[in-house]
Amino acid sequence: MVEHVDQLALAFADRHAGQSANLAAATAVHRRYREAAETVLADLVADGRPFTAEDIRNGIPEDIEAHSPNVLPSVLGIWAARRRIVPCGEYRSRRRSRRASRNRVWIAHSKSSDRPIE
Repeated sequence: MVEHVDQLALAFADRHAGQSANLAAATAVHRRYREAAETVLADLVADGRPFTAEDIRNGIPEDIEAHSPNVLPSVLGIWAARRRIVPCGEYRSRRRSRRASRNRVWIAHSKSSDRPIE
């Protein structure tokens, strides 16, 4: 008998494991990008207005660099998984390296924003 496996649940588990590993690497003593990103993100959440990854990048001091381009997406993914933030829109990135990819607009989680995360 074949056991039913929820492929979506497995995919989310893999995504979250990768995010956690990336963030663990970002917390080395000499790496301050994650801390800076989370500080800016906390301020944006407290402000209560919609924001984007670009808003977070713009708030991080220029002398602090990420060890990987996946640190900020991992921070956003972890905060979303913890329901601290929820998506409230989309936009196309203007950064050349992102090739007009779809990005989300985020806002602090509230009771009125309860809906499944995609």
